[in-house]
Amino acid sequence: MGPAWSTRTMQDVELAEDGARGPAAARPGPAEDGSEGPSTIGLWAALRRWWPVAVIVALAVTAASVASDRRDAARSDRIAAVAGLIRPLSTAPSVLWRAGGSAEDDVLAAGGALVVVGPRQDEWRATSLEPATGAARWSRDFAPVALSGTEGGGVQCPHTGADVGVVLVCVVSNPRPAYTDGNGASRGTHPVTHQVVAVGAADGAVLGQWTFAGTPIALARARDDIVIATTGADLFVEITRRRAVTGEVVWQHRSGEAQTTAGVARVEVRPRLVLLRSATSTVLDAATGTVLFSEPSLSYVLTAAVGDQFVAWSVAHSGMLHDATGAPRFAVPGFPADQLANDGSATDILVIDEGRSIVGDEAATGRQLWSAVTALDPVLTVDRQLVLAGGSRVGVLDLQTGAVAWSRDVGGSLVGQPLSDGALAVAMATTVDGSAQIEAFGLRDGIPYWSLAMPDVALSMSAQGGHLLVHTVNGLVALG
Repeated sequence: MGPAWSTRTMQDVELAEDGARGPAAARPGPAEDGSEGPSTIGLWAALRRWWPVAVIVALAVTAASVASDRRDAARSDRIAAVAGLIRPLSTAPSVLWRAGGSAEDDVLAAGGALVVVGPRQDEWRATSLEPATGAARWSRDFAPVALSGTEGGGVQCPHTGADVGVVLVCVVSNPRPAYTDGNGASRGTHPVTHQVVAVGAADGAVLGQWTFAGTPIALARARDDIVIATTGADLFVEITRRRAVTGEVVWQHRSGEAQTTAGVARVEVRPRLVLLRSATSTVLDAATGTVLFSEPSLSYVLTAAVGDQFVAWSVAHSGMLHDATGAPRFAVPGFPADQLANDGSATDILVIDEGRSIVGDEAATGRQLWSAVTALDPVLTVDRQLVLAGGSRVGVLDLQTGAVAWSRDVGGSLVGQPLSDGALAVAMATTVDGSAQIEAFGLRDGIPYWSLAMPDVALSMSAQGGHLLVHTVNGLVALG
């Protein structure tokens, strides 16, 4: 529907033909020297003299507007490139489209589109959708859905929440009979193989296929590569970085000890580091596979990444920050805060989560800058502000001063973790009747900006490639 124009704002305009004289009241009076010459001659002379200035001003205003638009677009792209952040929302979002699905569906951003991966009838399927309309670009079946008498199976397309780029990489695990390894032999005789399929994000065309063996415990994208961590029958952990399209091995690492049957190995892949927590605690350089740190099982060491540095913590030696080469730098009081997203705006501050308090240390020296007592958990860093959440409350801590700028009750139990667009903290909560409400607060002042009721039972809220998505019992809802 077009805009409703108000007649009260419209004025009559009288257009005079060339040479016609206007109404007497509108005509200029005689000149002071008694001459009857029209004063419009001076007006036209002024216009001829000053029209270039008007054009220059108009061009300057246009150029400034274009430059502003470009800056806004660049800022939007920078925010969208950070997992957990959404593109700036100037007003309350509305529902752009809905897509039916199941609770097993995963959504990721690839090549500027949104790709939904999940079981559809008898096949695991990936469908690429236009972010603005939900229209399908392409669809591809990967593997059959597990039937009765089988186990395992499924498709995983690793991602972080940021756009994975022009190549979508999916790991296909075919279902196997419950009492054999899938090749007809008794389980344990042959390792189970998994297929990696690389497809073009633009059209879904297959770019490459290859296989690997073992039980996957971690899958992660690393630029144009994929990092795969597996265990075999010998309980050793093997971590391999491969080219996503060809499967070519970039580097490979095998754990120094077999994992114990009492504990489960965990592998965390960060942009610059790979952390193995098994019988041996190991930190690897993500680019080269170089071992930066390794401690045997009896040391009981835990590790956490901080950019290209990491913290190693043990009961005997407490916490120690190590640099990108693995060399120890200085002691820290605890573990770095585990965050959903970090835009890199406060790399000079090391945020330590001590449970009932949050400590800010100078990243260069380890000197404590501030300490804040709060029951809320760190969620994400954006524009030197730390978004906090817990229970039914959302808040923000100023990383410059360590002061909790604000804290608000959202009126229900939080669903997942809050997101941000760089100016707002966006949280979703459910009430006692099961309905969900999305609330937006000013990042720096906590002022409520807008509220949006979700008509369906909401399960989670996420940001994929900067797009705001809500998973419901009926499928996927895109907001914008």
